[in-house]
Amino acid sequence: MENLTRNQHFISQSEQRSNCIDESRPKDKQRIYKFEIADRENSVVRLSNPDGVKIKKNLSFDDLFSFDVKSSSLRRNLEDFFQKFEMDLAPAADLLISESKVNSGGDVLKGAAERVFKAKLMGWIRNPYSIARTINMYKGLVGMYPTDPFLLGDFSDIRAGTKPHLARVCAEFGVTIDQYLQWLEILFLALMTPPDDTKSILESSVEKIIESKGHMGHVIVATFDDVAGCRVAIPDTGYLQGTQDPNHNMFLFNLSRSAFASFNILDLSKQTLVKVPSHMKKQVESFNIKFSAQHHHNNTGLLERFNVLAAYQAHSHIFCADPQVFGVTTIQ
Repeated sequence: MENLTRNQHFISQSEQRSNCIDESRPKDKQRIYKFEIADRENSVVRLSNPDGVKIKKNLSFDDLFSFDVKSSSLRRNLEDFFQKFEMDLAPAADLLISESKVNSGGDVLKGAAERVFKAKLMGWIRNPYSIARTINMYKGLVGMYPTDPFLLGDFSDIRAGTKPHLARVCAEFGVTIDQYLQWLEILFLALMTPPDDTKSILESSVEKIIESKGHMGHVIVATFDDVAGCRVAIPDTGYLQGTQDPNHNMFLFNLSRSAFASFNILDLSKQTLVKVPSHMKKQVESFNIKFSAQHHHNNTGLLERFNVLAAYQAHSHIFCADPQVFGVTTIQ
């Protein structure tokens, strides 16, 4: 797990580049507009820089995922766990978009949705603004450890390794040392692939969420013509929640500057959208409904709702390919 990377992004450069101002520029010079949340309740943001900010250094923090810093150039960190998800996100998102346009179901659609959700869930749990939420979500992993001796050696160094950045990370993201270390341990356990298996805990859980008995999985894919003034924002938290109902989970993610996805997971016997008679609840729990999709193009109402939600739920900033965010009041 040795790695030279010190500047570690918690929203990947590839995700940010799919939302950059000018795709024709060299990758290391690409920029994105940054907006500070000025008035959360009234959807008002303030443009931070009229030229945008460099993606290369944006939404990152030095040694955020490092658990043993060997020297100024060499460290051991979790970057290898992230890369396979990051590399797969763009092709999976393209497939999800193209497939949702022509099919409302099927194995190809379901497979693409799983790949996108895995990458986005990885991004969600590794986001430092979600440390407390991630610990709560994966509280069942607290106190666990790998049995494989090689993995256990790396895992043990999450506590024992040298971390000159420890105080800076805790101060920046408002967490205790124990919370930070617990978070790194959870990321390790959720994303590692045991030697005798082919999938991580995160991957297996996503496949179960997408399609399982008694639940309905559905994705809404919203796309827009790639024109100025009609672009999708990215919150610094990486994801949005569309409902507070524990039996109807709605997770919204930016796919690119001209697309987003809303994943909906419904507990059929407990949801309140449709009344289920008490005598039918056992039967409903056994329903096996296939994963499905719905595609919308140029529905500006959906775009406005997404961007307003981003401005409301972001920690402190949102980002966009346009200097004015659609549906949100922008102060120059």
